[in-house]
Amino acid sequence: MSQRVPRTFVVCVALVGCDATATKSEPAPIATVAASAAIPTAPPTPTHAPADKAASAAEAKPAEAKPAEPAKAAPPAGKASSELKHALGRSINDFTIDLQRKLAKQPGNLLVSGMSLSVSLAMLQAGSTGTTARELAEVLHHDGLTGDVHAALAHLAARWNHEHDHVTLVTASRLFGDQKYEFKPEYLDLTRKVFAAPFGPLDFAGDLAGAREQINGWVREQTRSEIGEIVAADAVDAGTRLLVTDAAAFKADWLERFDPAATAPVMFYGHERREPVPMMRSVQRVSTTLGLAGKLRLVELPYRGGEYSMVLLLPATRGGLEDVEKGFDFERLQSWLDAAKPAPVDLQLPRFSLDSDLDLAPFVYKLGAARVFDARRAELGGMTGEKKLALSAVRHRARLTVGEHGADAPAANAIEISVGDAKTAPIPFIADRPFIFYIRDVRSGVLLFYGRVVDPA
Repeated sequence: MSQRVPRTFVVCVALVGCDATATKSEPAPIATVAASAAIPTAPPTPTHAPADKAASAAEAKPAEAKPAEPAKAAPPAGKASSELKHALGRSINDFTIDLQRKLAKQPGNLLVSGMSLSVSLAMLQAGSTGTTARELAEVLHHDGLTGDVHAALAHLAARWNHEHDHVTLVTASRLFGDQKYEFKPEYLDLTRKVFAAPFGPLDFAGDLAGAREQINGWVREQTRSEIGEIVAADAVDAGTRLLVTDAAAFKADWLERFDPAATAPVMFYGHERREPVPMMRSVQRVSTTLGLAGKLRLVELPYRGGEYSMVLLLPATRGGLEDVEKGFDFERLQSWLDAAKPAPVDLQLPRFSLDSDLDLAPFVYKLGAARVFDARRAELGGMTGEKKLALSAVRHRARLTVGEHGADAPAANAIEISVGDAKTAPIPFIADRPFIFYIRDVRSGVLLFYGRVVDPA
């Protein structure tokens, strides 16, 4: 018998595609969140909605933990005020920026889906009680909210599950638990109905390799094989009791594509080295403004359909990224977005690919969710009666490719736009130094992904 403390893992998967060529590459792992008993980590509150109607725990049989059908948005249950949905969207943004500040000293490129991590942690928080639940609610900025939070989260998340010719956003959630372990029916019912996260029983003790393949197969199914493996061989063991999983895959075409013929080598001045990189170029009319008393320029590039955009923050100086990230908060970012006005901009943006593999447990712990990692003090009585269950790791992996066309853009209709006349010269935006960006849902204002580029090569 294993003497390990029973473990709960949080696994979140995030894939962003902004380049047609990227969609043809091999499936790759994306965002993984898992847990390690020595370090605390933060959980969130309900927010997700892909429907897999196959499934309450009572109906699932151990031998039948098969990948779910491709995710579909679950119909929101109950009514939720627009004020509460707005507050929940704001809570995701505050959590994303909190995490960004904690990661500011982390070297190199970064890519994080605060939205996906929030959903995973929210499912964990839904099964916590007492001080553990309070700490997680504070980390997720759910404290102080009133009303049917679960219904509001379902309403908010339901829109992040659609597929069009120019934009694909797929979200899916599921619980994978040890088949010999007793979870409370009310917890499994809540996660199934609110998060559309059905329960899949697995045999961690008797067939660990098979359990891993069931989980990885489910993620491949939900992400159209864009994500291959999220649970590595050493990520789970016989002491694992529960994996809380969330997958998000985003691909989109630029509203105005960059002409590949205009891409040329330009020197990029990174933190540790300088080297020429392929620099895309296009003159477009986009929203832009200055921030931090002129220390940065913001540009917002829309994706086709106008529902989503990439917000770029470029420091005014080559060493100015630290000034941008220091003391950063969402209110400042929102004020810059509100101040942005359409103007002709001479965009010069490097092609880049990010592959971020992070252990987020120490950072979530520093945000204030320490108790959930402590097997002696973690209060997860909402999901089970076992007292020694604790969160054991938080790993996050994400990948992103940005190029001229946008994801799956058709070969025809490349557009090079000339804006303005001789009296209105385009504003230069030359991303030849480290910069940060967000991919956001324009209608709700929710930040889906945060990234930092210090080496686009």
